[in-house]
Amino acid sequence: MVFGPVTWVYPDVVPAIRCWRRGGLKVFIYSSGSVEAQKLLFGYSVEGHLLDLFDGHFDTNIGAKVESKSYENIAERIGCQPEEIMFLTDLAREAKAAEDAGVNVAVVVRPGNTELTGEERSRYRVITSFNQLKLSGNV
Repeated sequence: MVFGPVTWVYPDVVPAIRCWRRGGLKVFIYSSGSVEAQKLLFGYSVEGHLLDLFDGHFDTNIGAKVESKSYENIAERIGCQPEEIMFLTDLAREAKAAEDAGVNVAVVVRPGNTELTGEERSRYRVITSFNQLKLSGNV
């Protein structure tokens, strides 16, 4: 029996996260959706039960995704410095807030995402696949 929605995940996501975890990295979710919704989405994906890939979940109870203080709060909560974090987003406003907090940022461009301006494309590291990120323990 399946409970909840079956969520589609881009094919590059799970292998990349598994690779990062094998390399000793921790992976967290920070979403506008509630922690409960995140657990449903990643618990019932087309790739199977994915919750074991994540070390924790954050939602807007930690702060708005467009406020730099939110990223500082997350760094404090997980016990690391902001510069040790890589934040992936598809929105430039979130990228700016994370960057202002000292967090490393990559903007993920996928079909259907909000288009980036030329200035945003030149300002941020832009990727189209998680496979383009080669991360290490010091990000």
